[in-house]
Parts: sequence; C-alpha cells; structure tokens
Amino acid sequence: METGQRIDVAGVIDTAPFGPYQWRIFILLFVVIVLDGYDTQAIAFVAPAISAQWKLAPAAFGPIFSAGLLGTAVGAILFGMVADRLGRRWPVICSVALFGALTWSCSIAQNYHELLVLRLVAGVGLGGALVNFLALASEYAPARLRNTAVTISMWGFPLGAVVGGAFAAPMIERYGWTSVFHLGAVLPLLCVPVLILLMPESIRYATLSGRHRGKIAAALARIDHTRSWRADDTYYVAEPKVTRGSVSALFSDGFGVPTVMLWIALFSSLVMTYCLINWIPSLLRQIGMPIRQAVLGTVMINFAGIVGSICVVRIAKRHTLSRLAYSYGLGAIAVAGIGLAGDRWLPVMTCIFLAGFFVIGAQLAVTAYITGFYPTSVRGTGVGWSQAVGRTGSLLGPLAGGAVLAVTAQPSQMFLFCAIPPVVAAIALLALARSTARGAAAEPASLQAAPPQR
Repeated sequence: METGQRIDVAGVIDTAPFGPYQWRIFILLFVVIVLDGYDTQAIAFVAPAISAQWKLAPAAFGPIFSAGLLGTAVGAILFGMVADRLGRRWPVICSVALFGALTWSCSIAQNYHELLVLRLVAGVGLGGALVNFLALASEYAPARLRNTAVTISMWGFPLGAVVGGAFAAPMIERYGWTSVFHLGAVLPLLCVPVLILLMPESIRYATLSGRHRGKIAAALARIDHTRSWRADDTYYVAEPKVTRGSVSALFSDGFGVPTVMLWIALFSSLVMTYCLINWIPSLLRQIGMPIRQAVLGTVMINFAGIVGSICVVRIAKRHTLSRLAYSYGLGAIAVAGIGLAGDRWLPVMTCIFLAGFFVIGAQLAVTAYITGFYPTSVRGTGVGWSQAVGRTGSLLGPLAGGAVLAVTAQPSQMFLFCAIPPVVAAIALLALARSTARGAAAEPASLQAAPPQR
C-alpha cells in the first residue's frame, strides 16, 4: 500500500471477515453485559427476603427498584456524552468498577434508605457500562452483521438475570440475601484489570479524533490480514459530520422524527419489562407459588427474551419497524394472558415466556437498530439518550406497578396494566414505518450510504 493513501476505516471493517480480534472484543463486552444484567436484577431477587427480614410491605420496594433505574438513566446520559468526547474505553472500565463497588456496598446496607441511595449510585455505573458497550459493539461490527451482532451481545443482559435467578434462591436459603450482592460485586471488580489489559479503544472513535494513527493501523492489521497498513496513511470514516456529543444533533438533519418515535417505543417497552421483571417474584409469591417458582418467573421472561431476540431480528430483516410493531402487539396479548391464567403454574409460565419472547425480543432488536442509526461522532450521545429515555420508562414501571398493587392488591390487575405499554410501542413503530414508506425522514439521507441492517 502506498504511503499517504486515504483509507475508509468503516469500509475496511464492513468488508473484512469477522475475525479473532473482533471476537475478543465482543467476548469482553458480553461478559460486561452479563454482569450488568445480573447486578441490575439482583435487587429483584433479594426483595422478598429483605422484605421479610426488615418487615416491609412488598409495595415499598417500588422506589428502590426505581432508584437503581434512575441511576442507569443518569449514567447512560453522562457516560454516553463523555465517551463521545473522550473515547469509549475508559468510560466502560470506570463504569464496571463503579457498579462493582457499589453493589458490594448494597450488601452492608442497614436500612431501607441506605439501600435506596446505594442502588441509585450503583445504577449510574450500570447505565454507563451499558451505553458504551452498545456503542463499542456497533463500531467494531461490520454493517452486514451489526444488528445481529449487537442483539446477540445484548443476550448477556437477560442471561445475567437468568443465571442470577437460577442461583439466587439457593444462595439466599444457604448464605442469606447479602451473598447475591457479594457475587455481583466480586466478578465485575475482577474484570476491571482484564479490561484495562485487553479492551481497545473504538477504532472509529480513534479515527474521528485524528490521533493515534499508529494504533489505528495496528488495529486494522488485526482485522484485515490481507493488506498492509501504515501509520502515515490518512484514515477516515465516511459519515456525516455533526457536533460531537451534541444533543441538538439528534433532532437535526432528518434525525428528529425517528429519534422521538424510537424513544417512545423504547420508553414504553421498558415500562412493561421492568415492571414485570421486578414484580414477578413478589406477584407469584402473592398468588401462592413457592419462592423457587416465583424467582423462576423472572428467569423465564429473561430467557424468553434471549430466544425471542434472535428470532425477531431474523424475521425482521426486511420491513424491520412494522414487524417489530407486530411483535409488541403479540407480546401485549401474552402479558394480559398472565393475569387471566390465575394460579395455574403451566399457563402462567407459558404466558410469561411468550411475553418475554415477543416484548423483550423486540426491545433488544430496537436497541440494536438504534446503535446503527447514529453516526460515530454522536453515537454515544444518541444511544445514551435513547437508553436514558428508556430507563426513565424502566424507572416508572416499578413505581406504577407498586401504585397499581397498592390500589387493587390484585396481581391480575398488574398484568393487565402491563399489557398497555407494548401497545403504545407498537403504535409508535407503525407510525415510523408508515412515515418511512411515505418517504419521510425516518432514515436520514446522510446515512443511506451505510444504513443499519434491516
């Protein structure tokens, strides 16, 4: 290769095979998201045990559930904007260290208010890790595999909840509820030195920053072995130039309408998801199921989300938005079915599975769609704000569920309430799909050269 040649870094990633270097990055990120998912769900696993020990009403945990989710919203915005200015690598590492340390602190909380504050601060780290995980995963994946790769990587979040739910009940019975937090703290803290040694900076971010051309050449050599790369070549990313880290960029140049509609869909989806995954153990206990079966409900809905996500992504390769809307509609029917199934174990678990399959499956697909929608220079901000808006929904979900439970004291009414948000998400995506079909700005012209896979 001749010195001084201009090289499109994104083009190299898109045409090269998905090799060992990218696999290493995705495995590291997958581990991070598994731990993030475990620590996010840990409070739901221990809530019944803490409620019994501290003599709290089940509805009292609504603010604690929401405090952690408020922290994730703050962390998503803060660390997302920081990452667009300073890079992705260190925000990921610092976020993991933060949520590991604060999860340990939750195990020594002495009362309700201490636990609430500690979950709030731990949530900041959880949100910061998630948003930069999504950005990094998107930026190292070729366009042809982006949605699938990001979605599969996102399996780690529900998988963390599945693994945690499988171990939580026996751990609580044998070692007490604090052991759930101990495990959720030690594993992230052990990952921090590994991330420092092995996690690279985003190659697309490094290219836009105009620095470290030697590191860019070395990274490209690991991605594509068939060519030689020089530090004195000129590297660029063929993307529109927008103000880095600027929130206003999310509403200009044709991004405004899809940004709002995608926010509505993600917000509504997470209202339902977090209402269910936080309250299912307590609700199933309330209808008479033993704690092992009650915790299994959370495991089931998260496992179904893993299975559903890849199925939904494969089905929605074409006409993505409309098919995701149909998935939300089917999920709403399944959620309502949980409330109508009474205390019969098999129908309840079947409806829970179908709810996770369609709603969480579509939710992960929407998240993957968003990561490929924004250009590199504003991706952290775009993903961060979408996650923050979504986490606002996840914050309100447990609170709304607690309010419904306090008024009716009937689990069936809670499940009927949870069927409403997926319908709203479906309407938002159908409206955006129709806008796209009419030639509106559902996808900016500036992105048409390298659109997210549909």
